[in-house]
Amino acid sequence: MKAGKRFERILLATDGSDQAEAAVKATAAIAAPSALVKVVHVWNLEVRHRHGRWDIEMRSEAAKLVDATVNRLFAAGLIAEHQIYRADNKHVAAAIAVAAKEFEADLLVIGSRGLSDWQSMRQHSVSHQLLCAVDCPVLIVRAPFKPSPTAGHRVLLAIAGGGDLAPGVRAAVAAASPAGSVVLVVHVQQALFGAEGFAYVESPEEIQDTMGKAIQLLDDAGVESQGMVAHAGPVARSVAEIAEGWDADFVVSGSSRMGDLGSVFLGSVSHELLRTTERPLIIAERMTA
Repeated sequence: MKAGKRFERILLATDGSDQAEAAVKATAAIAAPSALVKVVHVWNLEVRHRHGRWDIEMRSEAAKLVDATVNRLFAAGLIAEHQIYRADNKHVAAAIAVAAKEFEADLLVIGSRGLSDWQSMRQHSVSHQLLCAVDCPVLIVRAPFKPSPTAGHRVLLAIAGGGDLAPGVRAAVAAASPAGSVVLVVHVQQALFGAEGFAYVESPEEIQDTMGKAIQLLDDAGVESQGMVAHAGPVARSVAEIAEGWDADFVVSGSSRMGDLGSVFLGSVSHELLRTTERPLIIAERMTA
């Protein structure tokens, strides 16, 4: 994803649930006017076997679902196509990841509880699997999407020092492309503790340097921005509270895309944000070496 580029190739995974319907609205809001949206539905093989239903009946229901979603995107002025995949519960995320890579998506959009047979999956498990499986930004939608009535988008960008800064800024720029948008850059002061009690606390100079880089990148992209430094504390909770108070349309976070045991800062924060904010959350693209 290049700097200043809007989301042009979006893969939207849907199953007709309330969360998936909210994801459709979020997709229509964030897509570039010239975007191509590919709607993907995962046909759950275990449901078919469990209920003994015929292939033709299942495919008919799946076709109706994706056709209805495509029509809603058409009505929003977007170009859309669809495809149906088949997978069991254990391979839903893998099927969506393959679809995203084949489509060369620059954004993957999903509802937060998974992509098929929601009741049989632990909440956020599919979202977590997808974050580990794809490289492009991922937009995760939990609650009904209600964009602010003012022009443009209100985008909160949660940042930290290190290599995750640039991907997060790029995702924020893409989300804030409509005229009138503004990005609120939020940095939560970090205090990291080692096994023997060693503590590292970010200095004011480090925080100022990180904030300055983010603001400069946004300015270079022609995006209006503001900055806020939050007091040290639980990062995800602080970001979620600020997003709620500021009425953010989208929250953007960088991510190491590592597993829970391997993540140190933004990887774990991204997963925690899935549980603490109901605002649409964009996890920035995976860093490449």
